[in-house]
Amino acid sequence: MTQKLRVVLVGLVVSLLSQTTFAQYAASSQLLNDTKQSASQNDGQRLTNVGKTIMLSGASVAMMGLTVGTVSTIAGVSGDDIDVFVLSTFIGGYLGGVVALTGLPIYLAGKVKMNRCGSSLMTITSEGHDGYVTNVEAGFGLANTASLYATRGYNFNEHLFVGGGVGCSAYLFTERDETFSDFLALPVYANVRLTGGSKRVTPYMGARLGCDINGMDLYSSIEFGTNIRSASGSHADSWWLGVKAEALGMELHTMGLTVGKSF
Repeated sequence: MTQKLRVVLVGLVVSLLSQTTFAQYAASSQLLNDTKQSASQNDGQRLTNVGKTIMLSGASVAMMGLTVGTVSTIAGVSGDDIDVFVLSTFIGGYLGGVVALTGLPIYLAGKVKMNRCGSSLMTITSEGHDGYVTNVEAGFGLANTASLYATRGYNFNEHLFVGGGVGCSAYLFTERDETFSDFLALPVYANVRLTGGSKRVTPYMGARLGCDINGMDLYSSIEFGTNIRSASGSHADSWWLGVKAEALGMELHTMGLTVGKSF
């Protein structure tokens, strides 16, 4: 099992690095005297950021599908449950590819506009790299779940966040004879988040481990997504768009989309 766990971790790190490599190759604006050129380049920067956000978000969906398939294979899932994992893997990979291809022409259009007047790699220096951060996040799962989480922690640099938080995840449609613990999870967790690159739009990967204090089960989750940093000067003003899979005990609780805001 230790060797299999290493394979999974290596795969997740490689996926983050591959998205990071792409994220670093985004042209940025230079200070130009020509107003028309500057306007064109700013438009190009916006198109580049939008296109890259769509492409990285698609890649995150595809990576989540691949992760679900890998974990189910290693865990030896069989029977009726295997259909769910196979379907999740296929849909994740297919939809992720479609979304990524949708963002490609937008990204290329931005690159063309910027290259007309020169471009260079850009690092977001107006956003601080360390300090305490609060993140509020809402999500919707494919298993008819809605969730809300609050996390507080510390940014050690622009790449590493470590903290802890509490949350609530509930099924929207339940049977009347179900108990309170059957449709509501109240996790308390530790959170680690890795952000790749120093651009305004970059990929990230997060993991959580804790306990559901309602059902007293082990709570764990893994998340892939896109971090959109602010260029305004606030050290933690970022948006997070991601795909998350959550488990209670050894069973998949839900998998869906999540949107977060740091401040």
